[in-house]
Amino acid sequence: MDRLVIPANPVRAWASPAFWLAGVTLWLDGLTGLLGFGVLLLTLVSLVTVPGLIGIPLFVITCRLLWRLGDRQRRFLADGTGAVIARPDPPARTSIIRGAWGYLRNRHTWRQLGYWLARMPLSSVTGGGVVLAFALPIALALLPTYWFQFPTGTAAVGPIVVDSFVKAAVVSACAVLFGLVITPLIIKLLIEVDLAVARRLLGGTSLTQRVEELTVSRARVVDAAEVERQRIERDLHDGAQQRLIAVAVAIGRAKVRLRAAGTESDPELMRLLNQAHADAKTAITELRDLTRGLHPPVLTDRGLDAALSALAGRMPMPVQISVAPDLLGDRRPPAAIESAAYFVVSESLTNAAKHSAATKITIRISRISPSRMLVEVIDNGRGGARLSTGGGLAGLAGRVQGIDGRFEVDSPPGGPTMIRAELPCAS
Repeated sequence: MDRLVIPANPVRAWASPAFWLAGVTLWLDGLTGLLGFGVLLLTLVSLVTVPGLIGIPLFVITCRLLWRLGDRQRRFLADGTGAVIARPDPPARTSIIRGAWGYLRNRHTWRQLGYWLARMPLSSVTGGGVVLAFALPIALALLPTYWFQFPTGTAAVGPIVVDSFVKAAVVSACAVLFGLVITPLIIKLLIEVDLAVARRLLGGTSLTQRVEELTVSRARVVDAAEVERQRIERDLHDGAQQRLIAVAVAIGRAKVRLRAAGTESDPELMRLLNQAHADAKTAITELRDLTRGLHPPVLTDRGLDAALSALAGRMPMPVQISVAPDLLGDRRPPAAIESAAYFVVSESLTNAAKHSAATKITIRISRISPSRMLVEVIDNGRGGARLSTGGGLAGLAGRVQGIDGRFEVDSPPGGPTMIRAELPCAS
């Protein structure tokens, strides 16, 4: 997610979703602060408890809870502001004793303890600040409606004593102006302070942060490449391909006209027209194959199941396809991931048809976790497939690794051959 920035222009800021999301995030800081402070107290209690059957296991449990709470807080801030805070690497889960020692010597455990220790006073500032930033201008803007109801018949607003409707109206106008201009600035300042503390104490090391940034930037590059591919495909289909079809039709009509006019006796002219007509048809066929190679339209329109069925229909051997229902319909993976899965299967089928002498191929596509999917292509051929440099499988491996996936080929001599690709599929 990109960082949600509150516009500098106050009028635009009030209409910006970033402004309201930041306000809600700051207001909820108090609740998260209370929860974190409770976990902090449990952790400190476990530290001072006599080591043994209670103290060490309690410390490990509270530390795990502390790390999970840190993950929740990073996701909460990301949802509210769009800011990505790198997750530090947690200690490995081993035995209770080693786990306790791992948490004790991990500096990020102490940094997270520091964060929740600072969270309570910070929450009072951010939560109270956002309430005052909205409530104070509203209360003063409504002053003309209630100033005369005070026991003394006047209202003191700082050094100003409001004892008439005119003064109340002036204070109200100033409050409205203050709210329109200053409130967005206050919210922006408070959210920046909130994020600065979170990055400092909840974030990972600079290397972890860099890895997180590179992961996000790579995802953006993949998405941009997918958008560009769709543009090229659309331009080829709507532009060059349609013009070639028009040229082929025009040549065909010219041939018909020449025959009707009795000029068919010129064999050289007819030979040239026939050659041009055939070349135009060949170019149209090659262009269609090219656009299909970029991205088959059926994949965009109907998803993996239909696209793979079309592939299987062109194979000389039976192909069994199984696509998990939770990867179809509204739960389809992103277009770039779906395209990668399609070409993994397409290249695998091509290799099997050319080299394996297989008589049966099985394709299985399933979701192995909420954020990962598995593509498997299995044939009963002679085996021996390898990831040779410059080969089709090596190209597939690079394509899969470029989107943070894993690619494996298991093809012993005599077969069977199994090609597995694990792809991210968060949708």
